[in-house]
Amino acid sequence: MKTHVASLVIFLTVAGMVSCSEVKTKEKEAIIGRADPLMCGWCGGWFVYVDSIQYRANIPAAYNTENKRVWIRFKKDESDGSKVQGNWIIITCVRERK
Repeated sequence: MKTHVASLVIFLTVAGMVSCSEVKTKEKEAIIGRADPLMCGWCGGWFVYVDSIQYRANIPAAYNTENKRVWIRFKKDESDGSKVQGNWIIITCVRERK
């Protein structure tokens, strides 16, 4: 019985530490600029500005409005060489900034 209780205490301690770990990417202020005309004739990505750096990204339909102020979490898209060269990002989370 004591070993079960000890195991449960250890499990809960480890689970608590894991669940309180720091988020890997911080939320950043961003501005959705305008549609990228080079992306298949206006059907693709958008320019996104974070800390005065211009990126390209696919934007969810609810947020694809010019000059929209948002909060985003993102990571660099390194899936191929042209995306690295084009400064592409993958937006993992987006919400409106008021």
